[in-house]
Amino acid sequence: MKRDYDYAYLRGFIQEHFGSNAKFALFLGIGPTALYDRLANRTPFTQDEIDKVAHEATGSVLDGSEVNRLFFTRKIRKSV
Repeated sequence: MKRDYDYAYLRGFIQEHFGSNAKFALFLGIGPTALYDRLANRTPFTQDEIDKVAHEATGSVLDGSEVNRLFFTRKIRKSV
């Protein structure tokens, strides 16, 4: 079963630290369309991309809970 992740916190992180999705995509070494596909749960973030954010995005290493919050917050399905 495919899991969908809620990237709301990651989107805020991107704005705070990079100012735009285009600059974040450039940092990751991917195109803006590839980033859009990741944020829309069409393509997963790679281990290398997650590692790069964890170790290079802020000038200090992010701890595991922060990385978990950025990349692994699951979407909660609303029941009717």
